[in-house]
Amino acid sequence: MRVMTESTILIVEDDPIVRLVTEKQIAMLGDFKTEAVSTAEAAIARFPDNICLIFMDIGLPGMDGLYATLQIRELEKQNGHKRVPIIALTGHGDRNKCIAAGMDDYLQKPTLLADIKRMLQKHLVVS
Repeated sequence: MRVMTESTILIVEDDPIVRLVTEKQIAMLGDFKTEAVSTAEAAIARFPDNICLIFMDIGLPGMDGLYATLQIRELEKQNGHKRVPIIALTGHGDRNKCIAAGMDDYLQKPTLLADIKRMLQKHLVVS
């Protein structure tokens, strides 16, 4: 699988082990550029600079992933940005709440390599 190299997959996860595992899973699937941040605030500050997809933890400290998604969707509207797919990563979330907040899909933690692959194939133009 390939995606344009100037585009970045953003991983928003406060647990350093989960961040590392997710980055490694994505790397195993192809030549993807990733960046990881540990807070929703950092994700919003980073958006939309060449972000092609976001894996967003829901249970972040401070601002949670659901509220961060609402903020990102508002930024997209205000600035005319293309909608970036946001995939929920959660060990205890409610799929319906994630979708209602503007997320495009949902993965239960711990994620399997096949789950990450399916999300990349579904939400990115890959070959």
